Amino acid sequence: MDNHNDHIDRIVDCLAGKASEDQVKELDQWLAESDDNKQVYRDVVRSYYQINNNANWDKVNVFAAKKNINSKLKSKKKVPFWSIAASIAVMLGVGLAVLFTDFSKEEQLAKAEVIEAGQKGAELILSNGQSYELKNSQDLLKEKDGSVLKIDSTKGIVYDTKASNRQELIYNTIKVARGQEYNMQLADGTKVWMNADSELKFPVEFVGTNRKVFLKGEAYFDVAKNKNKQFIVNAHGQDVKVYGTEFNVNAYDESLVKTVLVEGCVSVTMESYGVEEEMLPGELFMANCKNGSTSKQKVDVYPYIAWKDGNFIFRNERLEDIMQRLERWYQIKVFFADHESKEQLLVGDMKRYDSIDKLLYFIQKGTNVQFDVTGDVIVVKSK
Repeated sequence: MDNHNDHIDRIVDCLAGKASEDQVKELDQWLAESDDNKQVYRDVVRSYYQINNNANWDKVNVFAAKKNINSKLKSKKKVPFWSIAASIAVMLGVGLAVLFTDFSKEEQLAKAEVIEAGQKGAELILSNGQSYELKNSQDLLKEKDGSVLKIDSTKGIVYDTKASNRQELIYNTIKVARGQEYNMQLADGTKVWMNADSELKFPVEFVGTNRKVFLKGEAYFDVAKNKNKQFIVNAHGQDVKVYGTEFNVNAYDESLVKTVLVEGCVSVTMESYGVEEEMLPGELFMANCKNGSTSKQKVDVYPYIAWKDGNFIFRNERLEDIMQRLERWYQIKVFFADHESKEQLLVGDMKRYDSIDKLLYFIQKGTNVQFDVTGDVIVVKSK
C-alpha cells in the first residue's frame, strides 16, 4: 500500500468483510510500521460508522474486522481526520453535505452537559449498624468477633478471621450506589465484583454447613473451592449453589434473574416452586422468581460479564435494556417518548469509563433515535 488512500480502502474492505486473506496479511504488515497508524484506524472506523451505519449497523461486523487486523493500525505519517472522512464519503458514494451535517450533529451533542462515568465506591454497614464510606483509601476495621477488615484501594475489602472468636453468624452489608462499583474478598477467599445499584449481605465468617450470601442487583463471583461447604447466592428466593467456580448473577429484576456460568458447574433452585436445574459452562439460566417460570440456553458469556472488566458489550440488545444499564452506571434518568425507540436493536462495545456523550452519539448514528440531554435527564425519541 503506497499511500493513505490505499490504507483507507483496505480498512473499509475489512470493515465490510470484503478483504481477501492476502490483503489482510498485507495490512497486518503495514500495522507494525509505526504508532500513528492505530489512530488512523480509529478515525477510519469512526467515519465509516458515521456515514454508513444509519441503515447498515447490523450488516457490519467491526469486531471481526478488528480481530483480523489485530487492532494495531500504524502509519508513518498521520492523515488528517477530515481527509479520511471525505475519502470514505467518496468511496461510499455519500455526499459531503451529508457528512458535514453529521459532524454538526455530533458537535451539538458534544456541547451537552458532560455526564461522567461511575467510579469505585461503596458503603459498608457493620453488624452494629455503623456505616463507612469506602473510597480510594486504606483502613483497618474490627468486628465484635475479632475479625479484621482490611480496606485496600485496589483489592477492596479483605476479611481476615484468624483472630476471630466466632460463636454465631455475624453479617455485614455492602451497598453499591448508582454510579459506583466495588470489589471485595470474603473470609473464605471468594472474590466478588459488585455492579452499580447493588447490595450484598454476607457473614463476616462462614460458620455452619454452608457459605450463604444474599444479593440484590448484580455481582460476579469467583468462588474459593471447598468441597465440604457449599457456596450459595440467594437472590429473590433463588439459590445458586456451587463449591468452587465463576459465575455472574443479575438480579435487578425479580421477574428476570439471569445467571451465567463461566466455568465449573452450579445448581440453581427455587424451593417454593420446586425448581432445580444444573448448569454447565457457557449457559444462561433465566428465572422469573414471581411465578417460577425458567429457561436455559447456550450463550457467549462475555457480554454478560464484560462490565467486570470495564466494558459495555451489546449483542442485538434492545435500546430500552441498554439505557437501563446506563441509568445505573451514569446516574441518569431516561425517558422514552415512544414505543418504537425502545425496540431498536444494537450491536457494539465501549469502555465503561468513557463519558456518556460518546456512546450516545454512536447509538444515535446506528439507530433511528435521537437524544435530548438536559442535565442528568435524557429523553429518547424516534427521528
